[in-house]
Amino acid sequence: MDVRQHLVARLFTAIDAQEWETLPELFTPTVRYERPGYEPIRGIASLVAFYRAERVVAHGRHRILGCLGDGEEVCCWGEFDGVSRSGHPLCETFADWYWTSGGLISRRKTFFYRPAI
Repeated sequence: MDVRQHLVARLFTAIDAQEWETLPELFTPTVRYERPGYEPIRGIASLVAFYRAERVVAHGRHRILGCLGDGEEVCCWGEFDGVSRSGHPLCETFADWYWTSGGLISRRKTFFYRPAI
């Protein structure tokens, strides 16, 4: 696993454990996150606030099925199983594209295979 793939693995470990204080260690201060159903999230404070209070997911687990990287970019795809804040089960297939800078994620774009979470 190369350094970019390790960064993505650390990200999903932190998200699944709800370790929001870890996010500033993984993202640049000016991160941009694009996710279906939301306006682009800009900046690390907004990203942390999104995970703490806005994301519909109460808890869950990501399973990475594959990861590829080249230069400063990496993409991964996988599955997510969890529960929404309203108690509904969630099961989604996703793909993410990451751009890195200085060993941190500077931009993330998530794709779902249908209108989703």
